[in-house]
Amino acid sequence: MSRGRGRPRKFDEVEVRQAIMHCFWAKGYTATSLDDLSKATGLVRPSLYAAFGGKEDIFLAAMNDFAARTRAYLTDKVPPEAHPRAALQAVFTAMLDLYQTDEGGRGCLVFSTATAEAPAHPEIRDKLQEQLAGSDHQFRRLLERHTPSAAAQSLDAAAVLAAATLHSIGLRARSGVPRPALDDFAASAARSIAALLAGSSGEECTG
Repeated sequence: MSRGRGRPRKFDEVEVRQAIMHCFWAKGYTATSLDDLSKATGLVRPSLYAAFGGKEDIFLAAMNDFAARTRAYLTDKVPPEAHPRAALQAVFTAMLDLYQTDEGGRGCLVFSTATAEAPAHPEIRDKLQEQLAGSDHQFRRLLERHTPSAAAQSLDAAAVLAAATLHSIGLRARSGVPRPALDDFAASAARSIAALLAGSSGEECTG
């Protein structure tokens, strides 16, 4: 993306990127217009283009920003000595707190909005696949840390199941499923995935 050379920034880029992220998060890609982004950021269209490129470029950057924001939930919210079930439950609960706001269930910016655009936008599709793989990898590292004795094949399977559960939680939250039902779904999934790992490692499944 091209930007004007030597032009001083007259805005806080961190704040602007957060505003962009929240705009796409609330309305999705298609329903978000450049006028919406201009209003949310306080920047006129030429300034948006100069700083971030076209609408697709802006959305790709928002996907990256959202992924960076949520990445810490896979580690920082988990007690170091937690058993797998408790570790997964901590992640799912933290993400539910993020997915559901006072304005209602927003779900996940990436997996709740980008999937609809993937067929028509190859760059969004590629970014989505990249972040899906990253989600699997993060859960693999989390589960390996909390179940070091589990077999590699079981860890791989459990990581994919955990990532799929998180994606489903985001979709369910965005569709308006009540929080108690989401909590029950997350708890059941955490229990089942932990049981899979316990069977592989020979450890007792505890929460």
